[in-house]
Amino acid sequence: MGGTFDPIHNGHLASAQTVADIFQVDEVHFVPAFSPPHKQAREITSPFHRFAMVALATLPFSGFRTSTIEVDALEKRYTVETLEEMGRQYAGAGLLFIVGTDMYQEIGTWKDYRHLFDLAHIVVVNRPGFPFREDIAPFRVLTEKHPVTLPEGPSAGNAVFYLPFVQQPISSTEIREDLKRGGEVRQWIPSQVWSYIEKNKLYS
Repeated sequence: MGGTFDPIHNGHLASAQTVADIFQVDEVHFVPAFSPPHKQAREITSPFHRFAMVALATLPFSGFRTSTIEVDALEKRYTVETLEEMGRQYAGAGLLFIVGTDMYQEIGTWKDYRHLFDLAHIVVVNRPGFPFREDIAPFRVLTEKHPVTLPEGPSAGNAVFYLPFVQQPISSTEIREDLKRGGEVRQWIPSQVWSYIEKNKLYS
C-alpha cells in the first residue's frame, strides 16, 4: 500500500486490514513515498516525518510493516519501479497493490502503467466522490467480505478487484486543512500519530 501518507489516518489502516482479511495475505507493507511524482505541485511534509508517522501507526498491527524501499532511494520513485523491486526482494510471492478509486482514476497517466498489471494484483478500495473507472482493465467486483483465494502459478495471471464496500471516508488533505483551521481531527488519526504531530508542530 503506497502513498504520501501526509498524514496516515485510520482510513488507511482500516482499508489495509480489510484487504488483508479478504485476501488472507501474510503481510501488508506500507510504502511512504520519498517524493510522490503525482503531487509535485504542493509542499510535502518531509519523508522523515511521514515515515515516522506510518511506523507509529502500523506498530500495533502484527501483520503490518513500514517499508523503506522508496524513502531509502532519496529520489522520486515510480510505482512500477517499486513493484519491480518488491518482486525481486520477495521472489515467488504473489503481490497485491492496494489503491483508492481516486488514484485508480489517474492510473493511465502513471509511468508504464500497463506493466503494473503484470507485476501485481490490483485491489481498488472506494474513495467517496471518485467513481470506479471500468474502462482501464477487466475487473471483478467483490460485494461482500468473504475470503478470496487468488489463482497461483505462472499462467494464472493477475487480476483487478474492486471493493466498493471498503471506504476511506476521510482524506489526508481534509485532515491537513482541518488542522490548519484549528479543527478537531483526533478521531481520524491513531493516538500515537496525533502525539507525534503535536510534538513536532506539523500542519499548524
